[in-house]
Amino acid sequence: MSESAGDRKTDRKIDVVIIGAGFSGLYALYRFREAGYSVHCFEGGGGVGGTWYWNRYPGAGSDIESLEYSYSFSEELQQEWKWSKRYSGQPEIERYMIHVADRFDLNRDISLNTTIGDLNWDESGDVWRMTASSGERIEARYCVMCTGILSAPKHIDIPGFDSFAGDVLHTSKWPAEEPDLNGKRVGIIGTGSSAVQSIPILAERAGQLTVFQRTPNYSIPLQNGPLDAAYESHVKSDYQGWRDKQRKSFGGYVSVNFRAASPPESTTMEVSDEERRMEFETRWASGGLAFYTSFKDLLFSQQANDSLADFVREKIRAKLVSREIADALIPDNYPILTKRLCADTGYYETFNRKNVELVNLREAPIERITDKGVKIGDKVYELDVLVFATGFDAITGQLVRMSIKGVDGVQLKDVWQDGPHTIAGLMTHGFPNMFFINGPQSCTGFFNPVLNAEYQCDWLADMLERMQTDGHVRVEAEQRAQEDWVEHVRSVAEPTLFWNSENWFIGANIKGKARVMQLYLGGFPAYCQYVSEVRESDYRGFAFGDQVTVNDKADALTGS
Repeated sequence: MSESAGDRKTDRKIDVVIIGAGFSGLYALYRFREAGYSVHCFEGGGGVGGTWYWNRYPGAGSDIESLEYSYSFSEELQQEWKWSKRYSGQPEIERYMIHVADRFDLNRDISLNTTIGDLNWDESGDVWRMTASSGERIEARYCVMCTGILSAPKHIDIPGFDSFAGDVLHTSKWPAEEPDLNGKRVGIIGTGSSAVQSIPILAERAGQLTVFQRTPNYSIPLQNGPLDAAYESHVKSDYQGWRDKQRKSFGGYVSVNFRAASPPESTTMEVSDEERRMEFETRWASGGLAFYTSFKDLLFSQQANDSLADFVREKIRAKLVSREIADALIPDNYPILTKRLCADTGYYETFNRKNVELVNLREAPIERITDKGVKIGDKVYELDVLVFATGFDAITGQLVRMSIKGVDGVQLKDVWQDGPHTIAGLMTHGFPNMFFINGPQSCTGFFNPVLNAEYQCDWLADMLERMQTDGHVRVEAEQRAQEDWVEHVRSVAEPTLFWNSENWFIGANIKGKARVMQLYLGGFPAYCQYVSEVRESDYRGFAFGDQVTVNDKADALTGS
């Protein structure tokens, strides 16, 4: 049964509780407070920033350009903040978010170093009840979950992983005080995005760096550098127009098209070999996520995908001295772009260094971690420092790890056992007044998450305003509308090549996790059209309710 108020004491009553103080949480706090609600945000980290607070590893940074990977809600903020590089690194992004929290006086409504251990829907009062790690007991009318899609590190299942006697570091929780690696024997397990960014810097600091790789990843040069003043002035002269272009695009980043020309109208194989090569060369030179805005069939046609993969493999091979190392580093068993494309600064060239060793785990897997290092077969790679860059239980991970109990005490993790079920990534049936920002089955992951957070928060604020006007205190996703969205997400993803790789978009990197597309692949314009039509049709698919007493509910159930 749902939790009843009973004799339980409440220390604080709040209109809107926000969980997480990353890009989504900060804007949600600003937006709902501006709308007149009492709002409070709980953040487990010691500062604001979300992923940009925790992921401090060397080389961490964004693969969306600084002028686009930023808030659009304040023209003054857009104009006054000066980015130093084309692509910002973690320290600068964190400083930006601290500045936003200070500038808009958000800190007074944020509790840092505070987690929410459980959330329970109280049917008798149409409220959420929860207990903070501080011991505070809270009652909230609405919960806005801003937990992020890459915030739940994978559980490490390597035998003996906790037996290593040296220093252990995790890219997902890198210490604020930079560890001393000078001259030390460092090992890193994993070659995903975090590793690709950090390995070149670790190699410069360590005496010896050993990279343990199971699955190689495609990576292209980030092509980062100081932000060009003329380009910055061009964007800022019509920032609103630039944002409009972002919102009308599939992925929410258009700088790559400004630099590399607009996406081709034709499919990959319709053009000549020379034209195709020229398009790929232009995207390679642009860097970042440029290939995602190239030919429209790259994620649908295996032949088209192979042509791009061959091009990138050729580029990678040219960077490496050893053919054996090149063979190990170049992916050959999954379609390019189906795992998040990495963007690097000197990643492949790092393996030409004499102090870097690549261990190919496809030839022999890790047997166990020992007190001295990593054991593979009869050999132990002795280390002073061991770094885990093993990825995340993405998208749903943080939410299902929390104890969230909705109507009749049903747990969210059970409802999502076979994959997320939402309506437009905003709500799940059976969990009234709980909303997700940048969560499962939304565009995030394939669309600029900062702009997506702004859009979703604005949409929800409009819906809550309508509820206030009509005297409603409860809203819930209708089951049928929810399953229609689930089917739509599935049908859009079905013809793509994502199913041919072990990627986190479909949960394939987590043992036992349902293999379903967890995000919406239809693009931001299509998503906006859908939720706009929902709003214009009097919020079709959402059921609203008024405050009623426990006795009223009992009478309704018995037919009295």
